[in-house]
Amino acid sequence: MSTSELLVTPAQRDRAVEILQEMYADGRLTHLEFDTRLELALKARTRAELNGSFDGLMSRPVPTHVPAAFSRPAPVQKYDGRTRGLGTFTHWLGYPTFFVGPALVAAASGKENPVVRKHAIEAVNFQLSALGVFALLGIVTGVTDGFTGFLFPLVGLVWFVLTGIGGLAALLGSEFRYPFTLRLIK
Repeated sequence: MSTSELLVTPAQRDRAVEILQEMYADGRLTHLEFDTRLELALKARTRAELNGSFDGLMSRPVPTHVPAAFSRPAPVQKYDGRTRGLGTFTHWLGYPTFFVGPALVAAASGKENPVVRKHAIEAVNFQLSALGVFALLGIVTGVTDGFTGFLFPLVGLVWFVLTGIGGLAALLGSEFRYPFTLRLIK
């Protein structure tokens, strides 16, 4: 039986949760990423599943003489010029393509660049939320005989400004979270 097939003990699960909490407290995980990884760790039955909650965060390999379910955290991927440029491009791609461009970047970046993927997912969620607001506003405007039509330019301006701010935040190397956004895609 390989190490990855062994069942996780409560002590191993508790230690994994403790490490995730340390990483969240140190600012190496966002709140959303912490919740997702914590859920994976708590639901893990095997060591391979428990290790999955640390994908992209942990240094490898684990020493072979110590069958551990996880190792100490490695530094999270740093923002370099290419990463910042792609993150900015991803946010600003929402201008001409709405949610389609950021969705393609999210799909293409995969696991090879988690920082760009995080920006792309955030941009997709914001663009989808904006689409929902525009659609809802259109329906309400139709029902009220154009009474709420004056809100279209205001909502459009907010969409335009927030998309720009998201790109600038990525350019500066920070993790930007859009306000008023439904996070439909994780």
